[in-house]
Amino acid sequence: MTIGNMLRDRQQQYVATKDNTGTWRILDTWHDDLTKLDPEAEISDDSQAVTVLSEGAFLALVREATRLGVLQNAAMMENEALADQIEDLKEENEKLKIEVPNTPINNIVENVGLKEKAINAIVKLAAIDDLKEVTKE
Repeated sequence: MTIGNMLRDRQQQYVATKDNTGTWRILDTWHDDLTKLDPEAEISDDSQAVTVLSEGAFLALVREATRLGVLQNAAMMENEALADQIEDLKEENEKLKIEVPNTPINNIVENVGLKEKAINAIVKLAAIDDLKEVTKE
């Protein structure tokens, strides 16, 4: 299987990274160039799937995106996506809360509690019996 086929299943198309020299690399994970690479292969900077930006170029891009309001819109879209994820997780949490009382672990915990009480009762009865023997002598 090629790396491109594996990456094409991702929800996010673009991935950005910054190295220690300040160079930004943006990878288009859905680009057809990646379908030719093996999973172990390195993706070179000259691949058409990679965009390389200097720190200055990246900052200029961010400034212009801010001026145009693109970043604000992107942040709002991200917040909406997170709100959807939160709602999905809340629903899943509620389902799991319903399932918890019916799990065998709760039955085991209850049985352990009952066994502990039974052992304590036996120990008390044995102690009382020993006291009776001591008082007879």
